[in-house]
Amino acid sequence: MQGYVSPLREIHAPLAKLPGRNELPVCSGSLLLRPSTVAPTSSAAACSPIPKGLAVAVGLISGWSKRSSHARAMTRHATSSPKFASMLSLQPSWQKALGEIKAEAHHRLRSSKKASWDFGVVFITGHEGSSVAVITAQLDRALGTQGKLVGVAVDSSSGQTMQGEQSRAHAGTKSGITVLAVQLPEGSTQKATPFFIDKKGLTGVSHTIMRLQSRVRVKGAMENATPRGWREYLGVNDQPRPKGILLFVDPVAGKYATQAVLDGLDIAFPEAAKFGCVCADLPPTISGISAAIGENGFRPLSPGVCGLILPADISLHTVVSPSSVRIGPELRLTLADGYLVKEINGESPAKALAEVSRGAGPLEQLLVERSGFLLGLEAPRQHSEKKVWDGAESWGTSERAQSYTSMMKQSASSDWLVRSIEPSANGTLVVRREDLKKVPRRVGPAWFRCQLHVLDLRWARKELQLMLQRYLSLRMFLQNLQAPFGALVCQCSTTVGSKESEESELGYMELSNVLGKDLPITGALTNGEVAPPGIYMGGLDGKRTTRQGHTVSMCLFSYEPTNKDEADK
Repeated sequence: MQGYVSPLREIHAPLAKLPGRNELPVCSGSLLLRPSTVAPTSSAAACSPIPKGLAVAVGLISGWSKRSSHARAMTRHATSSPKFASMLSLQPSWQKALGEIKAEAHHRLRSSKKASWDFGVVFITGHEGSSVAVITAQLDRALGTQGKLVGVAVDSSSGQTMQGEQSRAHAGTKSGITVLAVQLPEGSTQKATPFFIDKKGLTGVSHTIMRLQSRVRVKGAMENATPRGWREYLGVNDQPRPKGILLFVDPVAGKYATQAVLDGLDIAFPEAAKFGCVCADLPPTISGISAAIGENGFRPLSPGVCGLILPADISLHTVVSPSSVRIGPELRLTLADGYLVKEINGESPAKALAEVSRGAGPLEQLLVERSGFLLGLEAPRQHSEKKVWDGAESWGTSERAQSYTSMMKQSASSDWLVRSIEPSANGTLVVRREDLKKVPRRVGPAWFRCQLHVLDLRWARKELQLMLQRYLSLRMFLQNLQAPFGALVCQCSTTVGSKESEESELGYMELSNVLGKDLPITGALTNGEVAPPGIYMGGLDGKRTTRQGHTVSMCLFSYEPTNKDEADK
């Protein structure tokens, strides 16, 4: 052991003999030059090789410098995020509300070079006798969105008042107009694209797809005609693929047309998160949605689906949290016709519900007596690109339907679409806002999987907190992801208590606790939420978009530039 020399001594010895602060060496390539010996005609005799320890030190300093410059670049980039405004005016007259919102919108942009907003959504609550199209057109001129604004009528909306407090407007008691507006960073050339599709629009999409199919000469030589047809009809073929789409559904629109639009958007934009709501129930002669479609400007729209395709730099992160818990075992819906459920597990629905009530615990029975049963239907499967018809193959499939045993294995991870039900005098159930058509079907299983639920707001608050924690954990796997700059919350009216304040209601308080109280939040009480189930972040592998019910659904706006050079500025 006397002859043992620590290998660390070879590193520490040169470091101990490093020159002082006034004797810093000058490094050129792999040689070390001292300032006193540097000459125009320097040679190898005036230089000495870099010691091992000094090479380690120089490498550490160089690496630290690179990381510091990268951190400074990311800090500069983080300050150039879009501006998000959530403005609520509670003026009883909609003309005064427009003036108040216009002044506040200009005040929010007092430090920006551009004095206009890029896109937005207007939620109109109350103001009976006024037109959604007129209010939206007036706000479009006031905000400078140039037609990139969608007007929606809802039963209740929330946002920040002119005093900076979170408040809520209710139809019938306190009218209000809430504006969600976004301004992109300086220099951005991307834009949002509004669209509207109804039954007539679906015919136009079909014609576009068939025209593209007629041009296919070699199967598999290009993308399927279905997604290309949808993008061409919407006019976004030459634009970068979006990572977020806002959707607003008229409640009068049929289930077939609504689901066809959602499925078409999922096929055309599989990586874009779709989020929105079902608007307020208005008389058939009054339209609850308005947008500038084509050259006609803002006008009342027929029953259908209206949306806003966001710029590619804006990504939506959606979180859908249920407000109801399962009760009883999983059931089979064996006989149904349209909105009527006639048999569950081969017997009367009233008898099936009575059996579940008898087997429930004391707390579950109390919840059933308070709010009644809810019926959860199995969510549709995810789309498969291999099964999309492109004109070169026939419709249908020869695959056998799944057995009940194999489907039971999926029950633990299944997402249920919860619907309200009302018992009738003859023992059947009426499913609200759902059309089951015919059960049993001609093709496939002769029954539907279903599950009874019951509303539990205390459990819903805990579940929402857990879902947000999962969302934060998922964000950790994405590099250089900025904090969200705004949020939109769409929730069922059953999730908001009448005695709760706006700042303590379900959804707002959880978001503020997790993401900070400075996050601007816009909210709306809806007749249904449109979003993928669970947690989804735009730009990743897609999930099928469905019409939810009895949930607290929220989308977070995130700035994710598609141009890498722009992100490094």
